[in-house]
Amino acid sequence: MLTPFDEYFYPIFGGGVLVATVVSLYAGKARGWLLPLLCLVIGVFAFWGALFVGSEIGYQKWQSMPNPPDEAFADTFPMGALLAGWLPGSIYCGFLFGMIKIFLVLIPKRNAIDASPPSSTVRTESGNPYQGP
Repeated sequence: MLTPFDEYFYPIFGGGVLVATVVSLYAGKARGWLLPLLCLVIGVFAFWGALFVGSEIGYQKWQSMPNPPDEAFADTFPMGALLAGWLPGSIYCGFLFGMIKIFLVLIPKRNAIDASPPSSTVRTESGNPYQGP
């Protein structure tokens, strides 16, 4: 049975995790270093913000119900999420980023350049002394 905390926390946190996932996967495919770094920061903030906001709203709704249980007032989780929520966000986004980078390195490129030159560029000796090399 879901508590009022769960009913509010999971949709909010799920949205933040979805944004963090999409942005981190994009960062893994992006070239350079500035755009991937920016995407990873956005992903960590999305995860972190959703964790904090979801837990804060979840506890507020749980405490506002009639006759709330004692567990509804053990709300140190939002403060912990505010202070240290960047750590699980960084681990999650960094893991996804790393997996995409490893996957792209291990999978051979489909458009690999062939070692032999195309047949149209092969030149034959015509005996002309003014012919280029």
